[in-house]
Amino acid sequence: MDGLQELQRQLKGASEALKQLGGEIASVRFDPNDQASIEAAIADMKLAVDSRVAGYANNPLIRSIADQMKEKYESHILEQVMSGKREGTDSKENSQTLFRQIENTVTDLRRAEYNSFERHIGKLSRLLHAPALEAVSNELAANVDLDAWIKQGEATQGSMIGSARLTWPGDQKQELGLVLKLIDSFAGTPDEASNFAFTFYHVTNDFTRNLQNMVGQMIVPFARDYIDFAKERTGVQETTMLPERTGPAARKAFVVHGHDEGARESVARFLERIGFEAIILHEQANQGRTVIEKIEAHGEVGFAVVLLTPDDEGGVKGGEVQPRARQNVLLELGYFIGRLGRSRVLALKRGNVEIPSDFGGVVYEAYDSSNGWKMALGRELKAAGFEIDWNHVLGN
Repeated sequence: MDGLQELQRQLKGASEALKQLGGEIASVRFDPNDQASIEAAIADMKLAVDSRVAGYANNPLIRSIADQMKEKYESHILEQVMSGKREGTDSKENSQTLFRQIENTVTDLRRAEYNSFERHIGKLSRLLHAPALEAVSNELAANVDLDAWIKQGEATQGSMIGSARLTWPGDQKQELGLVLKLIDSFAGTPDEASNFAFTFYHVTNDFTRNLQNMVGQMIVPFARDYIDFAKERTGVQETTMLPERTGPAARKAFVVHGHDEGARESVARFLERIGFEAIILHEQANQGRTVIEKIEAHGEVGFAVVLLTPDDEGGVKGGEVQPRARQNVLLELGYFIGRLGRSRVLALKRGNVEIPSDFGGVVYEAYDSSNGWKMALGRELKAAGFEIDWNHVLGN
């Protein structure tokens, strides 16, 4: 009976809150050609919705309704941005707004739980088919047989769970088209995403981890390459948060590490096996230099691998203490992001280590005992422009 009474209380609160959300909630103004103005309008709209239901913040039904309304109004504002732009230069401004929205949504997907995946994948599908990008997406999806491709992959399934492998086409447009149609399919049938992730990106029986693994390995690279492709088609030139494809650089990789010597050695030896010179700071001669001077002296590398291992503990004053990476590791992470760019930095995290909130857009992968991190590192090196021998990556 207690549960029934609680549900009745929530339903009554929901009914009262819906009355508060009826009619005009707020009036927001924005300049379709001004990104800051658009973002401010979206923020004002969300605050207005929250203020209307502030008295019902602990009601899960109201939280869900409020989130859906905010997403709906945000999409409406973006549609108004699209329809309100002028021809030529204005259309480029609009594409910039969409690119940023795509990046933000992919970031949300990387952190999404099983129950929230549906909302974010649906938003990503809508953004990819916004008026300014519809022609680009239609070009990519044309003549792509998604069902045949999935069946071809399913046919490789052996007796071991997770042994199925997708056969990716050599043509980039076809690859982008396949993932684009997959995203649309997931948006229409959410359960299909968890089944697909279980078959082709299986790491555990936990649906959330499989989905996040699929997002990291498939959707993040897709978003990066889709934005590059769309830029070429639309003429937009804009710095984006997701790593961009860039040309080849020095075949040296700096390994930033804490106290986990085993992880450090594993990463360094793997890099050497695939043809990179692994730079480890303590192995370099001091020559009377400070640590930062040594980093600068040996920083002419083409890539950096940062090991976030739970060597320290910390938290907000008076709050819960949790595992953290060494402070020098975080300093060097920021240094190499600034020096090399996000596309040439990969952070490997071991265990439930705290992730710095200010490094959005940096690619994080789990450093696990199953050696999945090797495939992840190989993919990021390939995306950064390096030639990779996959036989060495997959070797022991």
